[in-house]
Amino acid sequence: MGAQRVLQAVAIVAGVAFTGHNAVAAPRSERIAVIDLTPEEHSLELQQRIAAAGFDLVTGDGVEEALAGRDVERDAIELSAALATAQRAFGALACGEATAAAQQAIGIAAARQAGGRPVPELVRAWTYVLLCADRQNQLDTALTAASRLRDLGGSPDVPATVLAKYPGVDAVANVELIELDITSDVPGAAIWIDFRAAGVSPLHVALSAGEHVIAAAAGGKRGWAAGTAVRTQKTVNIPLGDPSGPWSDVAKRVAGWNGAVPAAAQLAWVLERVHARIALVRRGDTIEAWGQVGRSELPHRLGPAGKAGGPDEVDRLLGVVADRVRSWNDHAPDPDQPLLTESGDRDGRKDQADKPTKWWVYAAIAGAAAVAAAIVVAHDGGSDRQRVELHYP
Repeated sequence: MGAQRVLQAVAIVAGVAFTGHNAVAAPRSERIAVIDLTPEEHSLELQQRIAAAGFDLVTGDGVEEALAGRDVERDAIELSAALATAQRAFGALACGEATAAAQQAIGIAAARQAGGRPVPELVRAWTYVLLCADRQNQLDTALTAASRLRDLGGSPDVPATVLAKYPGVDAVANVELIELDITSDVPGAAIWIDFRAAGVSPLHVALSAGEHVIAAAAGGKRGWAAGTAVRTQKTVNIPLGDPSGPWSDVAKRVAGWNGAVPAAAQLAWVLERVHARIALVRRGDTIEAWGQVGRSELPHRLGPAGKAGGPDEVDRLLGVVADRVRSWNDHAPDPDQPLLTESGDRDGRKDQADKPTKWWVYAAIAGAAAVAAAIVVAHDGGSDRQRVELHYP
């Protein structure tokens, strides 16, 4: 009866698991992190297929670049966003908004320049300022923007006829000089004025009256200020901020793998950091899926590896991922993980089969037999049957 009850319980559990598995729809809102160990071959198609399969791609704030081992600094993200705003506004003929966004981009780029970063974005930003100033007949702003573009080597998006309308500032009028003391949060910071190195803080300079951009950088920190030089303001302080990106730690960790698939513990750290259970690890033309049910276990590879460049292989691999996620959600056994079995010690004990049995084994057997006999006697003694003894001479 006991064995029958056990089998019935197993059948009930199996039936519930089977019914639950069929009832679960394709997993939605499951986040997938794409770890690209060969970022020069990064494929937008892979991201599109992840989205088409119903998964959520880990994205935003430069995390995609960090997962490829590239550290995107916070001010680089801000610079890109400002230029995108300027481009959109300029296309919508909203020059006020376009100029404000472009000037924001100019300040950020100036700080990055002071910190030793390349700033090709300056040309685009000044282009929006000049074209909008020309459109709105803002002579002073157009003169300044044209001068900056000349210093930067010009812009392919500014017609020569437009640039010729605004000659160099020095040729227009006499320049009034205004003395100014420049300080920063960190003494000895590199000071750049109008995109040229000027010295270190604290710095005393004489600036021409008008608009200027001042930037400072020291020890990985940087900042900027922009405005009009006037006699009433004798000192300007440049606050310095840390431009490290929000995913700098992830970028450094992935870059440290040097293009090799990392250990499971390393993957676990990244998955926890980006709040995901699944990672597609791409290396050359091979892509592997790794995942974990929860933080209590290390990630493991899900199914076979696929070809990164083959859409069919990627779709099949994503199908495996979807199946594993359903299994995890149903609390079903993971086919990629070994089931709990005997440890194999039994095979290792075969060489002990011929050894003599210890005396306490026999004692235990004898004791068990005695207990069994006592139970039988007690059972017989407690019954209502009579015993008749026969004696023979």
